[in-house]
Amino acid sequence: MNPQRILITGSSGFYGRALLGAIRKEWPAAQILGLDVVAPKTDAPDTFEVCDITSPKVREHVVSFQPDTILHLAFVVNPMRDENRMHQINVEGSRNLLAAASAVKPARVFVASSATSYGAWPDNPVPMTEDQPLRARTDYRYASDKVDVENLLSDFAAAHPEITVSWTRPCIIYGPGMSNFMTPLFTVPPILTLPGGDNPAMQFVHLDDVADASIAILRAGARGPFNVAPTDWITMKDLAKMSGRLALPVPFGLCRAVTTCWWALRLPIFLFPAPLWNFIRYPWVVSPARLTAETGFQFQHSSAEVIGMLLKDAGKLRKS
Repeated sequence: MNPQRILITGSSGFYGRALLGAIRKEWPAAQILGLDVVAPKTDAPDTFEVCDITSPKVREHVVSFQPDTILHLAFVVNPMRDENRMHQINVEGSRNLLAAASAVKPARVFVASSATSYGAWPDNPVPMTEDQPLRARTDYRYASDKVDVENLLSDFAAAHPEITVSWTRPCIIYGPGMSNFMTPLFTVPPILTLPGGDNPAMQFVHLDDVADASIAILRAGARGPFNVAPTDWITMKDLAKMSGRLALPVPFGLCRAVTTCWWALRLPIFLFPAPLWNFIRYPWVVSPARLTAETGFQFQHSSAEVIGMLLKDAGKLRKS
């Protein structure tokens, strides 16, 4: 049966608003309740409540609304200096929502995870399937929290086989107007860095493809994790060539040292801690084969096209 009552956490974010639009195209009769700490400026749900995902009010809203579908997108993406608070929001907030879901037993629970949950390691196969074990980079809070949330999901799914539980593992997402802590890394420097001299493969996925893939998973009633990334990838040298810049090797220790000082001094532009460099140095490329096979989904944009859009929007795309 098609979703009739859909609850979305993080409904005011880029992913949330894109998914809202996709839902209204696919299931226009569905009633949507959005929960977020920020009120929506566009693409508002039918009903919206300001609510922290860690709050007891989450359960109240879930029980009152009685959703048949819960979509959990609320997650801190940009690094926080208070990592304990970040962990509380990401992991304990997810635990809070799943406890509420246990009370109402919706037909579906869908969660946004990340391809970073595989960890960035020098021996990662390229590309990785969903069978690849998750190896958390515990020094990078965002990716480590994603692994913790996926463990919660696996336990929840085992305890509630009657509920269709699924989650996405997107690569780097970009869409019109999007900006996060990683976009300056690709657009601001006049010379691009090859940390440790490595030039790993990277993937980029369009926001619309992420939203449409999410719909495809829900429509198919699919369970478990799904990689969401185009079949192609590019390297930092490719990106440099597309933007008419140089890509030069820099000792990995120097990358970490400079970033550690930059982060400690709260300087502008590059707003991330040093452990992120692992995700720039080592591959975490994924295969969408399961997504395609089980749902029939086809990406509308390649990685090369998406990074081209990002560079063009930043005024960095080299004119041919």
